[in-house]
Amino acid sequence: MQQSLSAMIAIMLSENLYDAEFIQQHTHGFEEVKQAFLRIPIEQYIQKVDVPAELIYQIVRDFSQAKRGCVRIDLGIQHTLNTTLNSYLEKLLYLLTGHFGKQGTNNLHTMFVPILGDTDERNLKYRRTVYHKMFPISGFFPPNILPDEILKAGEQRVRAVFVDSCKPLLTYPDADAYEQAFKSLDLLVVVDVAMTETARLAHYVLPAHNQFEKWEFTGFNLEFPKNGFHLRHPLFKAQGDTLPEAEIYTRLLETMQVIPKQFPILSKIAAKDSVKTAYLPYFTALGLNLAKNKKLIPFAASIVYRTLGKSLPNDAAAAALLLPIRMQYAAKHYKAVKQAGYQGNRLNLGAKLFQNILKQRSGVVLSQHDYADVWSLVAYKDQKIRLAIPEMLTELARLEWQSNTTITDDFPFILFAGERRSYNANQIYRDPAWRKVDAEGRLRMNPEDALNFGVETGHALQCISEGGQISVVVEIDEGMRKGVVSLPHSYGLRYQGGEPIGPQINRLTSLQHCDPFSKTPYHKYVPVRLERIAI
Repeated sequence: MQQSLSAMIAIMLSENLYDAEFIQQHTHGFEEVKQAFLRIPIEQYIQKVDVPAELIYQIVRDFSQAKRGCVRIDLGIQHTLNTTLNSYLEKLLYLLTGHFGKQGTNNLHTMFVPILGDTDERNLKYRRTVYHKMFPISGFFPPNILPDEILKAGEQRVRAVFVDSCKPLLTYPDADAYEQAFKSLDLLVVVDVAMTETARLAHYVLPAHNQFEKWEFTGFNLEFPKNGFHLRHPLFKAQGDTLPEAEIYTRLLETMQVIPKQFPILSKIAAKDSVKTAYLPYFTALGLNLAKNKKLIPFAASIVYRTLGKSLPNDAAAAALLLPIRMQYAAKHYKAVKQAGYQGNRLNLGAKLFQNILKQRSGVVLSQHDYADVWSLVAYKDQKIRLAIPEMLTELARLEWQSNTTITDDFPFILFAGERRSYNANQIYRDPAWRKVDAEGRLRMNPEDALNFGVETGHALQCISEGGQISVVVEIDEGMRKGVVSLPHSYGLRYQGGEPIGPQINRLTSLQHCDPFSKTPYHKYVPVRLERIAI
């Protein structure tokens, strides 16, 4: 992958197919990048991919000369060899051709729920982990370093883990390492709707409302120039002894005496406040309270939930946190929110936006940007993109000497571990009997490989990597490349305490088999061998 992307960019630069005006106006570092790619052995790299050279040249020319162009990627290049370099190369494709910041091209987006931020690994202000010395990426640490931070970090090791609505023991690489690490914790707490493999190891399991019983939204509203948002309403009254996550966390904080159980003045103001006053009295009082008690600032969400939340209609307390976020968003992107059709001034526009979100069960368009707004979202003060990243140019230079394969006699196949299929999801926890298609999560295999191996659809095999082995069922698929096999993700759960259903693919993956910069696991490039099951 990285060789083909590098060759495409080298062709673009050697034939002067780049957008010089765009580069001059909006970027830094072009000449350094150009010189690096002009050293690329184009023909040598093209020979490593199963695509005719003339087709690659034509694709580059068509994309470069197109009036509009857009590059969209997914986990195929994000979870394979040279992950970070691949990400850098695909961005160069559209930046060098000027396919950015215009209609029909790549764009940035405004963050409605600010869960991501920009971080710089060179900046020492960002905390590193103890064992890996890993820096946060957009504010987050990669999950596959966690077992080592639990098991190998000495006295400063991670001793307690709080898991909310995910299954690390199945969905993260190296399930065996995660199982060992979680068993060694002093405290493991799981918040979930089902007794998952991870929950079975927990010291405490806190049952949450399911998605039909609570107010819920997604933070992945990453659209441009229009940005939508959907606050989903509960459909049913909660069944059993469960709680919404906001209530769980707030009760924990109250029980630990981190926050008081009551805020009488705030609650009184909240009860009388409304969209008519833009909630200004409430947030003024909240700000004064936090300024006086700075230790409460990290827990402002629970304070808002416990006070303002009670005043919201239809038991929508869990949505209360959206109000200050909406107010910040409307103030920051005032023009864009107004262009989406909302009326108000800088003081009350956010409150009106929140009110509309609360009412509209089918979602809303919350902002309408101009394409020129994209440049205000570039993190650098001069709003220019840095093309030359030294670490990536170093990796680029190493490609010529890097082997394109780790295939050996011991592991002659490459496994796509975690294929998205039309009928599976990131996480599935439901009766396996509901699966009318691919109930077993079969191993897809090229027909020629199957013939040479002497297997047919429905045959069982052992799939073995350096990390472990699992049983699989074969399905012959003409769409599979020779030497490559594929398994879907989200299988392998124990439904109601039974045996695992389908492949537990992370019994095959490894913590060490990952990108050196981001620590992203190479799920799409796992060397394996296949063996017949002894009868």
